[in-house]
Amino acid sequence: MNATDLDRALSHWPELNDIKQSLLARYPDPIPGTHRLAFLDGNITLDLWFGDVAWATTRWAEQDLRVDAWYLDGFAPSKNSSMWSDQVLDNIAHCSPKGCTASTFSVAGKVKIPLRERGFNIYKKPGFGRKREQLFALKHRDSKHLTIDATPWHKSSTPNARPEHVAVIGAGLAGSFAAYALANRGIKVSVIDPEGIATQASGNAQGVVYCRIPKRHAPLGDFGVLAFRYATQLYRDLLSNEVLQEGVDASLCGMLHTFPRDTDSELALNVHKLPNLARIVDEHEARTISGIALSQPMLHFPQSGWIAPKPLCQALLSHPNIELIKDGFENLTSTDSGLKLKCNSQNVFADCVVFAAGTGTKDLVANTLLPTKAIRGQTTQIPAINTIKSALCNEGYIAPAVGGQHCIGATFDLDDADTSPRSASDQENLEKLDAFLAIKDRQVLGHRVAFRCTTPDYLPIVGAVPNDDAMQDLYQSLQFDGKKIIPEACPVQPGIFVLTGLGSRGLTYGPLAGEFLASLLNHEPLPLANELIRALSPARFGIRQLKKRS
Repeated sequence: MNATDLDRALSHWPELNDIKQSLLARYPDPIPGTHRLAFLDGNITLDLWFGDVAWATTRWAEQDLRVDAWYLDGFAPSKNSSMWSDQVLDNIAHCSPKGCTASTFSVAGKVKIPLRERGFNIYKKPGFGRKREQLFALKHRDSKHLTIDATPWHKSSTPNARPEHVAVIGAGLAGSFAAYALANRGIKVSVIDPEGIATQASGNAQGVVYCRIPKRHAPLGDFGVLAFRYATQLYRDLLSNEVLQEGVDASLCGMLHTFPRDTDSELALNVHKLPNLARIVDEHEARTISGIALSQPMLHFPQSGWIAPKPLCQALLSHPNIELIKDGFENLTSTDSGLKLKCNSQNVFADCVVFAAGTGTKDLVANTLLPTKAIRGQTTQIPAINTIKSALCNEGYIAPAVGGQHCIGATFDLDDADTSPRSASDQENLEKLDAFLAIKDRQVLGHRVAFRCTTPDYLPIVGAVPNDDAMQDLYQSLQFDGKKIIPEACPVQPGIFVLTGLGSRGLTYGPLAGEFLASLLNHEPLPLANELIRALSPARFGIRQLKKRS
C-alpha cells in the first residue's frame, strides 16, 4: 500500500486525521525490508515490514519474536493461498505464546483447521459491515520449535539481562547515536571519552546524508537505503523540535548526485517507484534546485541534506539520561554485579558496555577479530558561493555555506597515517569540485584531517562481541564444511557490545545502527531482518575466516 492509498483508506475516519497526518509524514516508499517509525517522542514504535508474507514471518520466527495479537488480513485461501500456507502458519504459531490472540474475517475450513492443529482454540464471532462472521483464535499451548536452516552465529549464547546502566566508550557519532537510543528507553548512559564530544572523525564542519541507489538486493545497498530513510526522519524531527537549528546545525535541503550516463535507463527503472527517495532531474531543474549551473542530469534526493556532526552529537548527548565523562578508558573487568570500567581518574560501574571509539575500538576490545582500518580524510574550507542552496556530490561533496564558508572534500587516502593537513590534499578537493561545478581557484581558508573507521565489506560492526577462542572451537567444523548447520548460538563476552566501522557514512548509518543496538540490548523486536543482522554482526569476520579454510 502506498501513501496515496493509505490516505484514501483512512479518510473514512476524519476523527483520526491528526494521527493519519503523522503517519503519512513518516510513511516510507515501498522499499523491501523493515521500516521503523517513531511517534509521540518515541513512546510509540511502528515497524512496517514490506515484503512477501512468507519472507517476513520467517524472519520473525528466526528472531523468536513474541506476538500478543495477530490481525490476519490476507483474504480467503481461495483468493490468496500463499497467506495461509503451512510455512506462514508454522511461523505464526512459533511466534505466538500461550494467550496470544488472532483474528481474521476468513472463516474457511482451510484457516480454522490449520490454526487449531497449531494450538489455537477457534471461535466464531459476529462480523463487521458486509462480513457476516469473523474468526477469533486463542493460543492455548506452545508450538514445536521450527527447524533452523542456518547456523545462528549472529545470536548470543548468553543474552544479557535488560540493562539499567550502560557505559559507552566514545563520544563521536557512533557513541552518540548508541547513547541516544538507549537513553530514549529510560536507561542511564555514561559516555566516556578523554577528549570530549566529536573531536575525531565526527568533528568535521559539515557532512552530507548520503545514499546510493543499489543495482540489486545485497546487504550493503539494502542497509544503506533503510538507514538513509531512518536517519532523515530523525533529522527532520530534531529540526522540527528545534533541537538542531535550521541552516546553522543542519538543513535537509536535498542532495544532487552525479551518475554515469550509461546507467541512465537502468537507474530510471530503479527509482521510478521510489519518487520520495530519489528521481532523475535534467540540468535545468538541477540548476533550479541547487542554485548553480550544472552541465548534466543529476540524481536528486529530496530528503537528504547536510548536518554539522559536532552540534548533532552535542544535541544527542544532552539527553537527561546521559552523562558525559571526560576521562580515558583503561581496562574492563567483570564483577558480581556487572562490569567495572577503570578510567584514568575514576571507576565506572555498568551492566553493559558499548565500544564506539572509531579507529581506536579494535585496540580496546580484547579477544576478538575486528578488522577495521583507518583511512585518512582531509576536508577543506573555502569561501561561500552564496547561490548554492542544496548539497552536491560527485567524488567529493559541497553543501550550502555556514558562517561564510563551505566544507568540501574529503580525500580518501589509503595507507596514509599523516595527521598534518597538506596543500596537495586541498588541491585534490578543489579539483574534484571543479570537475563537475567548474569552480576554479578558490581560496583555502582552512583544513582538517581525520581518520574514518572502515571495514573490509564497508558495513558497520554492530552487536555483541564474540569470544573468538570459544567461537573458533564451537564452529571449527565449518572449515571442513562451510554449509554445515551448527544449532548453537555464538559464545560472546558477556555484557560487551560494539558499534563501529561507520566509515564515511556515519550520518546515514549511525541512527539505525544505534537503534538496532538499543533494541538488541533491550530484547525488543529488531528493526532489521536476519540477513542484515548477520551482515552487521561482529562475528561475521571470524566465521568468514573459518569458512575460507574449507
